[in-house]
Amino acid sequence: MNADQHTDQLDRTLRDTLQAWAPDATGPAPAGLADRLVRRRRRRTALRVAGAALGLTAVAFGTVLVTDPGGGEPSPAHHVSREGKLRWQTTLPGKTTWDACAMGPGAVYCRGAGYDGIGVDTRTGKVVWQREAERKGDGGTPAGSVTGVRDGILYSYADHAPGTSNPRTDLVAVDLDSHKVLWKQKLADDSRDADSAVLFDGGVLANTPTFKSAAALDPKTGRTLWTYKWKRADCSAVAIGGVPYLTCSPDSEKAPQRSTVVRLDPRTGRPHTVATVAGMTYAIGRDGDTVLLARLAGKQDHVGEPGPVDLIRVDTGTGKVTRHRADGPRGGVIADGVMLTVRSDGTALAWSATNGKQLWASPTGLRLRKDPTGPDTYELASPAAVNLPDRVAYFLDPTGNLVGLDLDNGTVRWRGKADLPEQPLLGGVFPQLMTEGRHGLIGQTGDALFRIDPKPTPRSGS
Repeated sequence: MNADQHTDQLDRTLRDTLQAWAPDATGPAPAGLADRLVRRRRRRTALRVAGAALGLTAVAFGTVLVTDPGGGEPSPAHHVSREGKLRWQTTLPGKTTWDACAMGPGAVYCRGAGYDGIGVDTRTGKVVWQREAERKGDGGTPAGSVTGVRDGILYSYADHAPGTSNPRTDLVAVDLDSHKVLWKQKLADDSRDADSAVLFDGGVLANTPTFKSAAALDPKTGRTLWTYKWKRADCSAVAIGGVPYLTCSPDSEKAPQRSTVVRLDPRTGRPHTVATVAGMTYAIGRDGDTVLLARLAGKQDHVGEPGPVDLIRVDTGTGKVTRHRADGPRGGVIADGVMLTVRSDGTALAWSATNGKQLWASPTGLRLRKDPTGPDTYELASPAAVNLPDRVAYFLDPTGNLVGLDLDNGTVRWRGKADLPEQPLLGGVFPQLMTEGRHGLIGQTGDALFRIDPKPTPRSGS
């Protein structure tokens, strides 16, 4: 929960200025331009802070996949499989922008400017559920993620004051059977990222209407179960083993220069400091039950710049802290101890989440176009979708090209293509790719949603 009031005020100022903009008295700015630019600014800020194209979710906490022992070596031949079956492909309804999806039982759920939520059957591609936004077509604030689906309830985001220049944000719980909104919780800012609301055993931990506090909410009623507040720090939330945690770092140079990992009792909210680390840190992911932090160790101004960093591992079970000097890991998806990102030139990079050492670098061949409206701004590849049984990390670019890399050495084991309509270029915004079942992938870019079942080159011994 990065309740950064200054960032939020800057977003509001940018949005209000653009919505009042009338160059040469020819009329207001194009519809949705303010929100698109705010989104781009947020994405670029996220990239500067964490140095990785992570989304929805954003960069603070990478996707965690269950550890798998793997086995076998890559095939000695360098045959790249292009086998795969496109199960379905659909265009999401409404002439609106779509910006976040999440997997649920038998369906993928997405949200966009015109819809608080829409459900698509993962077997057929048919729309099985939808709920339009209260003020469809007003644009709204883009979401970095959809919180998730649990026990027949979709947790997503919506504008608190739709149709206004400052719509703010509500966390919304929607019953998938009745399509009714069960409850709403106003958030303090416009952050709609993976750490703005997290599901834990027995509740939902979310931002409150005021900054620097979080509330545990009853998942069915939205009733506040307990509240936790903090001062002089920015905190991000994550659930590990069904338990909520906060990783907190100083919010200014005047604040005490220490970072903490705090466990919150799921029933009472009582805090327990798991570990304290000197200086300002950035939460870059988790490796199983271990939280990963990065701390600048050179003269760089932020963690996205080249230079050494300290990779700090905090074991949430024991409180043990280990440090490793590294020159690479900046965040990304973490799968079985491997941290994965893709650079703007299309090169995929893998680092060890254990010690920060680079494991491999592999050209992906993905098409990432340069945004002519922003200096050094490119389209982004999706965060990795990892199939652990096959030991393959898959990536998608905004134009529908897919690649599957061997998780252990970066060898290209599969290439595919979804024949999508040409998508508008949006620098700093990435598509999504999610695993489905044993072999399936579901991809989203713009208003295009598809399922493809790849068949990568097998590993020897498998």
